[in-house]
Amino acid sequence: MNKTLANFKTVVEVVAKLRGPEGCPWDKQQTQKSLTQYIIEEAFELAEAIESGSQQDIQEELGDFLFQVILQAQVAQDEGHFDLSAVLHGLAEKLIYRHPHVFGVEEQKSSEKKELTEIWQNWHKLKSQEAINKGLGAKPIFTHPKNLPSLQVSSKIGRKTESYRFDWSTPEEVMAKVEEEIEEVRETFANGTPHEKEHEIGDLLFSVAQLARHLKIDPEAALREANRRFERRFTKVLELSQKSQEDFAATSLAEKEQLWQEAKKQTI
Repeated sequence: MNKTLANFKTVVEVVAKLRGPEGCPWDKQQTQKSLTQYIIEEAFELAEAIESGSQQDIQEELGDFLFQVILQAQVAQDEGHFDLSAVLHGLAEKLIYRHPHVFGVEEQKSSEKKELTEIWQNWHKLKSQEAINKGLGAKPIFTHPKNLPSLQVSSKIGRKTESYRFDWSTPEEVMAKVEEEIEEVRETFANGTPHEKEHEIGDLLFSVAQLARHLKIDPEAALREANRRFERRFTKVLELSQKSQEDFAATSLAEKEQLWQEAKKQTI
């Protein structure tokens, strides 16, 4: 722990120097808002590293993400708002408050004796109470960052309504809804307006996200992997064809399909 604290202190000091009078011009001109894009990018890069399973990449990306957290706190301190110590203190208090089954009275301490659903529901009740204590009133039913990917938001919406028992009972029931939505999309092909097509495609994607939730699959992660899988296979298709972009575009659909099937065999 002493080594960890020493390394953490070093990083904090490095960031403070980067923002200091003799620091880096780029770091010195940053604001909380200007750094927003970078913390979002680093979060996605960290997620990608975790999905890759490379511990070296995970370690590096955790460091990059932590840098953004410390830099944000340093900017806030420089502008007279709060400092990193306040962030850490607030975090510790929040974690203790929201885990009474761990930090509460003795009979509450064993999380093994509590169902995960009960713990999850209690977590949200405590979050709502925090908002009321701060004079913010009851928290909205649906709360999520505006920049969160839409498929992930759909999954969060489903988890929230599930807690109200407003949900399908089985994956098969959700699949029936997906099939219903596919048919409604199909019905817009002939005479549907652009708005109607967008509406039905949105309903279909939302339903697919709920199907993923019922199958215990993160829809955003599944789509990210599908995107990467397609990229690998299409890259292999072009490699196998040995054609220029123009010549490949003119290739028959039958030949493209044959190349695609071969690429599927050769890639994961």
